[in-house]
Amino acid sequence: MVDANEGLSLTGVDVNFGVPGAVVVNAIPDFNSESEESLALRYGRPAKKLEELTFEFTRDPALLHQYRNLYESECRVVFEIPQFRDAEEEYNHKSYILIARQGKLCVGGGRLTVSTPRKPQSLPLEINNFRLRDHFPSLEQKQMRYGELSRLVLLPEFRTGSITRQLFRGMYRKSLALDLDMVFAAAPLVNVRTYRQHCLAIGLKEAKVHLDVQVPPYPTFEEVKDYLFSVVVDKSAGAKRTILPEAQQIKHTEEV
Repeated sequence: MVDANEGLSLTGVDVNFGVPGAVVVNAIPDFNSESEESLALRYGRPAKKLEELTFEFTRDPALLHQYRNLYESECRVVFEIPQFRDAEEEYNHKSYILIARQGKLCVGGGRLTVSTPRKPQSLPLEINNFRLRDHFPSLEQKQMRYGELSRLVLLPEFRTGSITRQLFRGMYRKSLALDLDMVFAAAPLVNVRTYRQHCLAIGLKEAKVHLDVQVPPYPTFEEVKDYLFSVVVDKSAGAKRTILPEAQQIKHTEEV
């Protein structure tokens, strides 16, 4: 069982958090491409504390650029298929991006992509004719609003349980603001089990790993098996009292 106090495992072959057309490459980082400040942050400092960080949903181009570069660097992904690379850029534009930053330096984040009855769209994990509504008929029958959590990343020294859980609290708060009913994710088994542990730890009880649902592999990335994760967005007053107070410091510098 994965300990809820562990941070996200973001190295090795299990780092594909549902990125279409992504390939993990075991390459040595290009140190010449990184600033001294970035290298010092990555390798020269001990684990950081939650209090040192600011969490915010943002459209700031500079922060989003850092976040994209961080994800592609830490997760060692290469987009080999142009249409998938273009699709990722489109999802980035349409999604809500939560940034964890230390000052002006992005140290992590995650992406929330949304589909609603008024503005339906395929989510990043819905490829190769895989559709969530085929496995969860209530999404369509009850006209539910739902989303996908993807592209979770943290620099190594920020991978603590408290920081990771704050990312999940931020996503919960945004899901409430958007009136979502469910949130999904696709990732290797160790990752989705960690997602479930963090959701349970912050008070979201209906979190599940769906071992019976076959998530299609991404082209050129067939060696990594993803599993489907879902969590019901608890809108009860009790859940809000438990979870939201600790998420109040998360800023929303974009419009819902």
